[in-house]
Amino acid sequence: MLAGLNQGPGHLQVAWNSALIYDMIFTQPVYYEFQDLQVPTLLLIGTSDTTAIGKDVAPAAVKAKIGHYEVLGKQVAKLIPRATLVEFPGLGHAPQMEEPEQFHKALLHGLNAL
Repeated sequence: MLAGLNQGPGHLQVAWNSALIYDMIFTQPVYYEFQDLQVPTLLLIGTSDTTAIGKDVAPAAVKAKIGHYEVLGKQVAKLIPRATLVEFPGLGHAPQMEEPEQFHKALLHGLNAL
């Protein structure tokens, strides 16, 4: 899937969209805006995800504290007024690729419940 996106006919659009996403991550933190969301929100989180931008260059003390989605998912779900959290125990950053059938079932069920 990823190779097709990055090397397929739309690769320039994928690269541009990726650049926009990373720009947003670095320059527009949204954590403080979660409480303002008014729409139903479905969070699909792999509990073994340890993704954290800058983790590779962070000091050891900081690195130990970031990217714990088994904790972060629950925290964010509490901040978003109409959030539904679906956790995938043992899955990482891309549960949709790691266990696509399980993910799609949870996604469709979650969307129908919103």
